[in-house]
Amino acid sequence: MILKKKILIFIIFVISLALMFIYVNSSKTSYFPIKKISYGKKLENSNEEDLTKIIKNYLDDKSFFNFKISYLILELEKSEWVRNVNIRRVYPNEVRIIVEEHEPVAIWNRKKYVNSFGELFYIEKITKNLPLLLSEEERIDIVFNYFSQFNKNLKENGIDQTISKIEENEIRSLTIFLNSGFYIKLGSKDLESKINLFFKVYKSLKTRDLKKIRYIDMRYSNGFSLGFE
Repeated sequence: MILKKKILIFIIFVISLALMFIYVNSSKTSYFPIKKISYGKKLENSNEEDLTKIIKNYLDDKSFFNFKISYLILELEKSEWVRNVNIRRVYPNEVRIIVEEHEPVAIWNRKKYVNSFGELFYIEKITKNLPLLLSEEERIDIVFNYFSQFNKNLKENGIDQTISKIEENEIRSLTIFLNSGFYIKLGSKDLESKINLFFKVYKSLKTRDLKKIRYIDMRYSNGFSLGFE
């Protein structure tokens, strides 16, 4: 008898919740209004005012339970600097927006940024001073791979230099320019092995010699040459 009573109470509770949900979603009146919108972390590049405007316009007259998160995510991901968005309901009345922004690491063909994942993204105005990558549009993955590999080698070898530009010409011959004005001609074949060889050569050179050398040409199949000022 007690078990039947508990089951009946549970069924009534479930039905009540279902009816309340249906009523809230069908009613024009906003029950359980959203009172707080917060960001999971500080925004570095995105315009918080613009994002908040999109959010408020979308959530206007919506309740804590009946707004569609997927639609709001799609709208926010159209914004500049936004890579992806995660939205959480925090009971009883808060909506938390977690924005993952693009982290720009280079400029592609003077038109777009490249993020830390090697993805291209467009911003109306290029303002950041970053390494420049130049090549045919469809070569972004390949050029970015060389950019990442060279940067990794700079750090691992403790070389206090940074890439200022990587340029691949029409015959796909690659040249890497460093911030000191020094550059490396790598050519178009066996680039990974040539990059590794370059760092061995660079580390073997004396500081006084490096000051005189303008470039290293690694385009040879079995060696390299040095160019002086």
